[in-house]
Amino acid sequence: MDREPGHLPFDVKDKVSSLIWIKAVAAGNAGVGKTCIIKHFCEDKFSHGYQPTVGVDYGFKIQNISNVDLRVHLWDLSGHSDYQEVRNELFSDTQACFLVFDVTNRHSFDNLEFWLKELNRYCTSPSHVVVVANKIDIKAKRVIQSDEATRWAAAKKVKYYETSAFNGEGITRMFAEVLQEVMTKSSHGTR
Repeated sequence: MDREPGHLPFDVKDKVSSLIWIKAVAAGNAGVGKTCIIKHFCEDKFSHGYQPTVGVDYGFKIQNISNVDLRVHLWDLSGHSDYQEVRNELFSDTQACFLVFDVTNRHSFDNLEFWLKELNRYCTSPSHVVVVANKIDIKAKRVIQSDEATRWAAAKKVKYYETSAFNGEGITRMFAEVLQEVMTKSSHGTR
């Protein structure tokens, strides 16, 4: 292609610097559905086969919030202890953190305290943290009820969401509200 320098009707550096980038991480025990939540948000699909995340997985989506296109980077952190060092590096500069547990697995709920401490220890900037109860579609096997999880989240002063990565319930609303909150904090000079 034969293009002359300066042929674009705008300054590329100005355009790039005006983009809004959001970094979000999903943390929680292995098998709670972090990957499936991110995949549902980014691609509107569900993966039926369980493949453990090796270290970290990544999703990207341009999401319009209040007529602003946000470039959302979603880091899916492995819940396995072998990858603690990788996780801890990725907590830095996080603007939103989804602490995910499986409503059919008591241990994953009990470990939320561990995940919150890890986030607070390694996150280098204030992060908007929410608790996500996933797999709410599996009603017959549910062991963590909404009231117990809501009390835990309220005690930690974080918002609580219920989702199903399988059928998408609650995912769109959760991401819209969290991204709106991050954008609002960013426009007021905080992260």
